Amino acid sequence: MIDQNAQSEGGAGAEVGDADPQFHAAEQAQAEPLPPPDPKVIFVVDDELFQLTRAHVGRLAGDFYRTIEDTTDPRFDNLWDVARAVEGLSADDWDHDAASAYLTSEDAVSRVLLAPEFDRIAGKRLQDLLRPFLVRARWVASLKQVFQEAFPAPAFDLRFLPAPRPAFDDLAHCAAVFLDLFLEQGEASPVRVVQDYLRTLAIDAGEAVLPPLVLMSSHPELEQSKLGFSEHAGISAAGLMVLPKDALMEPEFRASGLTLAFKQLDRQKDVAHALRRFMAAWIEALDAAKVKTARTLWNLDASAMQQIHLASISDDDPYDEHLNEFLSREHLFHVEAQMQVGRSVAELDKQFRAQLSADGRIENRLMSPLADVKAARSFVSHFTWFGSALPESFTGVEGGDADAARRISRLLPFGSVLIQEQIGDGSLCLLHITQQCDLNAISRDGDAARTLVFAKATASELQAASNPIVKTTDLVAKSLRVWLGAEEREFDLQVNVGELLAMPLGEFLARAREQGWRVAGRLRSDITNHVVAATTNQMSRPASQKMIRPGLLKAKVFLQFAKFQDGNTALIDKESTEVRKPAKVFSVLRDGKHYSFEDSASIETALWLVHHATTIGLELDADLLSAALRRGWVSEADLPGPLRVRVRQCESLRRAYTGLVPEDIAKGGAQLTIVFEK
Repeated sequence: MIDQNAQSEGGAGAEVGDADPQFHAAEQAQAEPLPPPDPKVIFVVDDELFQLTRAHVGRLAGDFYRTIEDTTDPRFDNLWDVARAVEGLSADDWDHDAASAYLTSEDAVSRVLLAPEFDRIAGKRLQDLLRPFLVRARWVASLKQVFQEAFPAPAFDLRFLPAPRPAFDDLAHCAAVFLDLFLEQGEASPVRVVQDYLRTLAIDAGEAVLPPLVLMSSHPELEQSKLGFSEHAGISAAGLMVLPKDALMEPEFRASGLTLAFKQLDRQKDVAHALRRFMAAWIEALDAAKVKTARTLWNLDASAMQQIHLASISDDDPYDEHLNEFLSREHLFHVEAQMQVGRSVAELDKQFRAQLSADGRIENRLMSPLADVKAARSFVSHFTWFGSALPESFTGVEGGDADAARRISRLLPFGSVLIQEQIGDGSLCLLHITQQCDLNAISRDGDAARTLVFAKATASELQAASNPIVKTTDLVAKSLRVWLGAEEREFDLQVNVGELLAMPLGEFLARAREQGWRVAGRLRSDITNHVVAATTNQMSRPASQKMIRPGLLKAKVFLQFAKFQDGNTALIDKESTEVRKPAKVFSVLRDGKHYSFEDSASIETALWLVHHATTIGLELDADLLSAALRRGWVSEADLPGPLRVRVRQCESLRRAYTGLVPEDIAKGGAQLTIVFEK
């Protein structure tokens, strides 16, 4: 207990009461409210949203200025009456010349044509003359209000800017930048202009973090060109969104959609920066490696090429494999030696690890507008298959079986895959796994009586929605692309481990001619060696790299709830030209039992669900829901909030509603149902 008298007398208690003055300062600081954080700056670079001008009037209502140049036209007098009603213009004091000068000026657009007095005083003929402009002006005002509601003060400092687009130094402090695609009227290629601007922005940013960028436009060219923006601009798609203005103005999107898009882009801006720097480092390393590899080749020149050739033909191996192996490793060595590549990969690793949950699953699946299954499968295919031209037919050799035997390593090299003309699901394929030493013996002696060995494999044709489940113990050669006539088809080859075909070369050639076998591709040597290892020891597990390959399902989306008409409502395709607009078709990614939406689909679906949930008394968080749809689900209870999710099938998407199961909601509650075509 502190003696108050002792405090007044300067005793021991005084030491306690007069303890460190910083104690009182800290106590006082805790009592004072913290200053509010600085507002986040949002740039919207759009000439219409900044201010409508004479140029907009001229483009939309081309006859307006020509009409009011005639001061005797009644519409001129009507417009002057509007100006007289506008406070502060003193239009009563004008003569005809002054009135004509002002009413055709830039200032008159905002103060007269867009004034509240115009709607009240302008007659029908004057309004009809300006109608296209007035309709656009109302739309622009509504769009501007959407931005103001999405980014309100004091949390945000929202600024509307005209052309030209700002340089990096002017927007580096921004939390986000929205850019209109068509700022330069009359440009032959506005998309190219924007791509060049973004590339300059990325170069000027250097090591600095770019703010999230959103490209907007009312023109279809924006959507048509979206896949090229990231590539040509050198900016990661994780930090670059394409947003059609019409979609932005949909009731389900508007301010809540803008806010959601901003939050998601803001969450992944560091990843977008890491990926942009990785790509810059990698491309720079490729260029440097190209120079160094070329220098090596020129210094070695024909002598080294001759030695590589001698080494290959001594074993009768394909020269292209030997040569390409040397060149690719030389080039890769110089890429790997670039320190900046290593640093950028380490930073990517750090950023991606930050997106994982404690159990090693992706907690925040990054948003990107690209979901190109063909590109992803090509990536896997290039890892597995040689890109060089296939050898000539091994069955039509002029010198007969003896000549075919002498050229076997070139006509049917190790790793060749043989198919028949009629190939489809379940078709038998042959993988050539005769050891090179045995091939060398055949070619040396020209002996067609020696044996060839093939592993048997079963073909599985891939469609856009295909994503076969492959166990870690399975051996699958993925994404073999075969031209059958004018059509390119794609197959996975499941190796039937332990099932072999072995026969003398001469007998095999006869059977190949009779049954129509031909070479359709050639596995890379390391992949073929996995087949050999698995064949030699069926207990072995192939040590191949794990490759993630997405499958796409074309699907339609429904919200099922008992009080809806027919128990459901569909997400309608508002861009459809059909009289009765159908449900919108989305792409849903499938990986085993795991389903997820693409980025734009996850946002659109989440906002649509929130919009309709309010009508049935459900509270859903658009941000959490969008992230969950993008991250994906396995069970019906994986979505946040009181909403189940199920995947159903139908015979045709034209009648997707037939895939709905009323019993799913028989016990109450609401369900998001994704229906895809079988």
